[in-house]
Amino acid sequence: MKNRKFYIIFLIVIVALVAVLFTSRSSISEEEKLVESYYPNAKDIELIKDIADDMYISLNFPAVKRAYEIDGKIKAFVSSCVGYVGPIDVLVAIDDASDELLGIEILKHEETPRYAEYIEEDWFLERFKNIIVDKYLNLVVLEKEKPEDIIQVTGATISSQAIVNAVNAAIGAYNYINNGVEMASVPDVVPQELWSQDTNSFAINWDEGSIRIDIEKIKEYEPVEMDVVLINTTGTETEMRVKGPTLRDVLETQGLDLSDFEGIGATGRDGYYTLIDKEKLMTGDVILAWEVDGKPLKEEEKPVRLVLPKELGPYWVKMVSNIDLYSVISPKDIDKVHMFDPLTEDIEPYYYEYYGSKDKSIEVGQILRKFDVVDEKGFFTMAAVDGLIKNETISLVRQRYYIKVEGDNAPMNISPNFKLGMNVKHMTHFSTTKDAVIFPHMMKEVVRTKEIHGKEGMLLEDVLLTAGMRWDDGNTFAALSVDEREVKLSPDDILKCYLVQEGSKVDLYREDEKILDDMLRIERR
Repeated sequence: MKNRKFYIIFLIVIVALVAVLFTSRSSISEEEKLVESYYPNAKDIELIKDIADDMYISLNFPAVKRAYEIDGKIKAFVSSCVGYVGPIDVLVAIDDASDELLGIEILKHEETPRYAEYIEEDWFLERFKNIIVDKYLNLVVLEKEKPEDIIQVTGATISSQAIVNAVNAAIGAYNYINNGVEMASVPDVVPQELWSQDTNSFAINWDEGSIRIDIEKIKEYEPVEMDVVLINTTGTETEMRVKGPTLRDVLETQGLDLSDFEGIGATGRDGYYTLIDKEKLMTGDVILAWEVDGKPLKEEEKPVRLVLPKELGPYWVKMVSNIDLYSVISPKDIDKVHMFDPLTEDIEPYYYEYYGSKDKSIEVGQILRKFDVVDEKGFFTMAAVDGLIKNETISLVRQRYYIKVEGDNAPMNISPNFKLGMNVKHMTHFSTTKDAVIFPHMMKEVVRTKEIHGKEGMLLEDVLLTAGMRWDDGNTFAALSVDEREVKLSPDDILKCYLVQEGSKVDLYREDEKILDDMLRIERR
């Protein structure tokens, strides 16, 4: 009996030990499987836990946490670099025969989906393959010019840089161990200069002055609490309860009246910018929210986020770094309405890679150079089929700002600072103070139409009004074709004319009669 009890206890202990060993083993097995996938012909793979104990590596490549020896040579590394929210653990595999990166895997990260949901996508990870490791990788915004350049994930600069730092640390350790080459130190945190402002304060600027407000100061203002619904341009709705003072109340403590300003520009620490014009300011409060759903803002959304209960998500700027108050905004006075395709026909397209899709895009700066006048005190305005209207500063759209004309949601504005959901999708038109450019196939979704010879015609009056052109009985108009033919129009003609799109061309009809083909633009005179 005693022996039986002994054997039972012995078996229980053995089972427990096996379970412990199995659990311990399985905790690293997935990582080891990933390593094996890069070296399928390897005979022996051994985890080197104490790699970070090497004084040189610990001092110069602190991101390197462990490594793997494959057939007697250390060539796979696990590095960890702090991203936007927390550490990002990266497996880095190197081919010692060619001294090239075989690839990387994201093992673990704490980044929120809003900022890093794409760092694990294949189209991003593929960028880290077949690169010689004699140099450090370099993060770039738009296009790869050198073999070591890595194009960042749009709107995720910090997370992208953290991954590059982790890979660079592995490259430095690899060259030191295997080639006896001492490369420059690599930090395990993202350089502070990539953060445009500190997370604990923001600035409000106007012509005569400026103030900086920190998180504790913003809590001293009388708050409003409100249930709101955030609706972004992808259609996603998020219910939340926000708390914070109104911008109007904050300005009043400085002797400023929000009603005296023509608009405000809000900029986030990630570079995202939006203009909120006077009309929107007058229709509802702008809340400087420091608390959401009863909790302080997450670190990546501090110090405050704008909440505009009556507006779509693109106006709800997070991680606010600056609020600029505009005393003067040049008004719209559109006197030319251009057709997009013929206007941009001679502009070399740029195939912008945006979240894994590379689509034909046109640089806005090159479009602006075609206009006779571009008022820097005016704004670049974009409008969408769903009614969204978004304004940007002229200075912002002159560089690295594009209109994507192919692929999902086109026409759509894209820029290195834009994440999906911040865009103006299915754009009907855009404008400066004097010029508007329409996308006819989108414009017909928002204006009155009628059938003309089996095709859909857009009422010219609606097109011009939607694009921002205004006129009176004293004005005349001219419709110009690509080959410089001209048809004069009266205000009464505008009421009878229609635009009919055929492929990339737009024809002008008066009633049912074509009066001009292959239009370039309409001018108000």
